[in-house]
Amino acid sequence: MEKSFENAEKTSRLLDGLQNQLNEAVLNLHIYAEALHLFEDDPSTSDILHKHLLDTVAAPIADKLLHTLDMNNKLKHGVEIRENENEALLLSTVDRASLAKALPESLSIKAQSLVETLAGKRVESFMDALKALADESGLIVKNPDESLELSKLQCYYKDLTEQISSETDYVAFLPKVVALLFFKVYNKAILVPEKALSAIITRLQDKLADSAGKLLTEYHNATATLLALRDAATGAEDEDCLVDRILTKEELLQEMMPKLKVLALRSQRIRIVPNEV
Repeated sequence: MEKSFENAEKTSRLLDGLQNQLNEAVLNLHIYAEALHLFEDDPSTSDILHKHLLDTVAAPIADKLLHTLDMNNKLKHGVEIRENENEALLLSTVDRASLAKALPESLSIKAQSLVETLAGKRVESFMDALKALADESGLIVKNPDESLELSKLQCYYKDLTEQISSETDYVAFLPKVVALLFFKVYNKAILVPEKALSAIITRLQDKLADSAGKLLTEYHNATATLLALRDAATGAEDEDCLVDRILTKEELLQEMMPKLKVLALRSQRIRIVPNEV
């Protein structure tokens, strides 16, 4: 009897903790997903952005949900578990499929559908599957609260500006600048994968002053060249020559980086065309 009561308490803690984490994670996913419709006219970039969001934000949500439901199922069958709400999870596709199949049938079918959406290209499909599994589990996927969304966007903006101010890596610096400029132009948060960097910069071009767009493009071209030179330098016969070219390109980026910081951080120096989106 005592053991049964203890397991019931553990179950309650697990599901309460999961609900709180689910609320936060879904809000994160929502604010990034809001930017995706801006790329509906560019299917290849849209696919990249959807897939990146699924891999970086949606997958951890699925992992946490599957892992917790698995622990809850074990508790119901009297199996001892180790509680750790803050445990970082990184499940493989095989792990996810295994956990999903091990759940009771009513949950298992929906859990397997959720896992399948991670291999797809649409965040909307993931959200539909997530809501179905959450509902079956007695959890709630809440509609975004406007005040919470605003607070999250303010934190996003603050974090980005702090990261840009302190960033010293020439390559890592650029996606953060692009994300901040995108936010200032469209008032939407975006994750910037390398494969979509060029397309996002192109979309920003018409919204920025010519000089700002030119600086952004030149910096992007310089980082692309630098990465190519670094790759080529590994084991190359003319490595000394390549090293000199790398140093030259790094010096150029070192000169351009402060200018791009000013562009990104001082909005009054950016001419933003009125947003018609």
